[in-house]
Amino acid sequence: MKSLRLRRLDDALYWLVYLDTFNEPKYRFRTARRLLIGSAEDGHSIPVMEKIVSGFRMASKPQTELIYLVADAVRICRLSNWWHPESGGPDYIYQSLIGERARLYNRWDHKPSTLQVEIQKAIGDANRALTLGTVMAFARVQERFGATKQAGFLLQQAVSMGHDLAQKLCTVHLSAKSALSGDNNFLCQAAWMMAGGVSQVAEKIEQVTAGESYQLLDEAKERWRNPQPIPRWCCDGVHCAGDDPRFMGCLTEMWAVCRAFQHYGRIDPHDIWLPEFMCYDGLIIYDDVTSSDGDDGSRE
Repeated sequence: MKSLRLRRLDDALYWLVYLDTFNEPKYRFRTARRLLIGSAEDGHSIPVMEKIVSGFRMASKPQTELIYLVADAVRICRLSNWWHPESGGPDYIYQSLIGERARLYNRWDHKPSTLQVEIQKAIGDANRALTLGTVMAFARVQERFGATKQAGFLLQQAVSMGHDLAQKLCTVHLSAKSALSGDNNFLCQAAWMMAGGVSQVAEKIEQVTAGESYQLLDEAKERWRNPQPIPRWCCDGVHCAGDDPRFMGCLTEMWAVCRAFQHYGRIDPHDIWLPEFMCYDGLIIYDDVTSSDGDDGSRE
């Protein structure tokens, strides 16, 4: 997943070959699910998400050839991730970060009905930050309001607005609702778009041929003739043992990755991570959002 995030396709396929050595059904399912989640967690192309979810049931079965998962990884990596300006992702990450901070300091009563009203208002005000923060607040509601119910609610909003892309995102989630019961990446993107978020790659998909997929798979297998240890930059200390959290996927680190790209013009684990890449000013962000009437929280 770290390799997909950084668009290091050769590395992603190298580790995908390794994961395929675990033959039990539950492990193939987890690998296929992570690719599905990664299509939204590390991308904004809705056609890519639709393509992967359409084959998810087959890809999650151990008897399915690995080449199908290889093709999915290629599709994800062919388009820019959220840290690249052309994807529109830096705005999505920054608004998510602001919204998360605002949620932490906002005195909502955390009832599903309250949050639904708040989401409708935030979308109507085109306030991307508070829309995202309120969607994320569903995880802390007093009464259970799971991801399937959230998807149904957001789908209703998208239909009423006539927002085609948001409808597609919610539908992708509902197409694999059991596998995505603990994930909100598709839903947060839908909410962001309904509140005015724009991604230049939202409707793009690149062709992936069987021939190139087999060639890439053969190259990945060939690399296993000389196995290499997992790089330190992949070991974040949260999802696995390690001490390099730069690419683990939490919002503060995701924003730092965007800042690193702005600084270096690339994302390379060997680049020095500067202190100014990090964002610790949550209270300042929150005051900036809430004190500005109708502001979408885009200022630093």
